[in-house]
Amino acid sequence: MAEHFVTEYHDAEQTLRLPDLHQALYDADTVFLPRTVVCLHGEEHARKKRIFAGVFNRRFFKHYQNHVFPMAIKESIDPVLADGHGDMAKFAYRVLINLTADSAGIDRRRTQDDTDRLLALLAKLGHAPTMGQLRDPSDREKLLGELEEALTAFRDEFFDPSLARRRALVARFEAGEIEKSALPQDAIIAQLLAMPTDDDIPYDERMKDSAFFILAGAFTTANVLMNFVNNLLDWLETHPEDRVNLLRDPILMQTFIWENTRLHPASPITKRRALCPTHLPDGHDAAKDEYVTMDLSKINRDAELFGGDPEAFDPHRELAGNIPLHGLSFGGGAHVCLGKLLAVGVKMTEENKDAEETEVGTIALVTRELLRRGIARDPDGAVEIDESTDRRHFATLPFIFDPALAVEGQPARPANFAT
Repeated sequence: MAEHFVTEYHDAEQTLRLPDLHQALYDADTVFLPRTVVCLHGEEHARKKRIFAGVFNRRFFKHYQNHVFPMAIKESIDPVLADGHGDMAKFAYRVLINLTADSAGIDRRRTQDDTDRLLALLAKLGHAPTMGQLRDPSDREKLLGELEEALTAFRDEFFDPSLARRRALVARFEAGEIEKSALPQDAIIAQLLAMPTDDDIPYDERMKDSAFFILAGAFTTANVLMNFVNNLLDWLETHPEDRVNLLRDPILMQTFIWENTRLHPASPITKRRALCPTHLPDGHDAAKDEYVTMDLSKINRDAELFGGDPEAFDPHRELAGNIPLHGLSFGGGAHVCLGKLLAVGVKMTEENKDAEETEVGTIALVTRELLRRGIARDPDGAVEIDESTDRRHFATLPFIFDPALAVEGQPARPANFAT
């Protein structure tokens, strides 16, 4: 089947907005993602997206930043402090699993064993988004079987017990036994409880949506976080003053995060399938069922738009034209990344950077904690890259907390947190 490759930034930006191009990046997965919000199209997609948009409101983010994050980061940092060293390839997943599981309303014991069990299941589910990028396509059938097993375990061990507890609490509230304030503050499951029957959103979809929320919030963001830490540690070797600057200036922090996201988008490509004959912004035509692919890694490294040496990590680069520093890493059109606000927050300005309600984003929150404690490379460990897919993953990224680099006097939480 023919495949069209869009190579220019502005062509790709317009292509992502075409309504007759269907999300096709995850077509290789027939088990997990087809009915989740990321793969639906048209009115079905818009309807489910409205549900998610209703969850990610100001109230949710305030609760997330003030209550969910401090507990989740402590659960992940304490073992590193006890051991004297850590591996970002494990730490990033653990901290983000804790964050997103709490937000998605998935109960578990507050132990590392429970976190690691959930992490193991999500690691198997994490093959779904990358299945179309396997270097050895013969692995697909095996991975589809693992997806089935992981979804069954996630349902039985985590989703069903969590849903049952919340339904019981809602029943008690409706009976007048408890106040509304006693209901769960978490997001996805609590929101889906408002759906009266399976005709609105079938049970199987609710379960997979919950797993997808954790997968997207933890796994894709974890990979971005690992690349960011790696780039940041390189940068700090020649710009040590930025340890303090990044903690004090949310705008600078976001600039660093966006530059890293430009270089390392959560997915290196995005792909669409034409639902009918379609004229593309670059002048080409796609017949029905033909694919249209955009290589975001290459598009985001266009020297004419992103300045000299676009392969380098340079948060202070000058841009040509009115384009964001993160490029097209969050996609565009109807399928613009739902998790952008959660991952990197709103655009920081002088007007909003110190406001309590401003969403700063998970990556900034975690990075603040790491910098405050003096994160540095482990001199006894070597970085290893996982070469199994086209996405840049780290097999190991060892680090330590160096007391000599810790930034004293900085708050454990950002200044815009409520006390």
